[in-house]
Amino acid sequence: MGAIKQTNAIYLTIADGKICRRVQSKTPDAIERINKDGKLVYEEFYKGWKGTITDIKTRENDYGKNWMIHLKDEYGDYILQLPYSSGYSASFLKALPNVDPSQPVTLMPSLKIEGDKKRTSMFINQNGASLKWAYTKDNPNGLPELQQIKVKGKTTWDDSEIMEFLENMVNNEFLPKLNGNNPIENEMDEAPF
Repeated sequence: MGAIKQTNAIYLTIADGKICRRVQSKTPDAIERINKDGKLVYEEFYKGWKGTITDIKTRENDYGKNWMIHLKDEYGDYILQLPYSSGYSASFLKALPNVDPSQPVTLMPSLKIEGDKKRTSMFINQNGASLKWAYTKDNPNGLPELQQIKVKGKTTWDDSEIMEFLENMVNNEFLPKLNGNNPIENEMDEAPF
């Protein structure tokens, strides 16, 4: 069969420390803006999003590699897209081993500006409690250290080994626990925005 099913999932991203849902037209809660392609878009912003994790994948697009976190609630399916290497994704992934995949989670992004630096993170709440990280500085549980490298003569930090370790954890430890959470099949190749 050569048919390709398109997911009915609603795509979500994070902007300025809030979950962002693009909508087709002006709604009571939508904010309009001109995107980088010069198009008028409408977006709704939320403090958090609640659902049961049904799948986690990575995907490459024009903007680089991303995490695609599939969530399901009584109203439908959602895919939260996070940059592969970011404070949002790292904090989400470090707490992931403590998630009970049979129970809904509430994902709450955070953005703190300290001087000229932006610090981003993702809090996971489940059953009324904030989940702790499984990988910390004091107890890394095998998580590699952040590496300092030189790129074009400038010293910078490289988290490649950390993200590879966390991706392996997702694929080898978390995804096998999902069992019957019904992952969304035949995802579209590209998000609709």
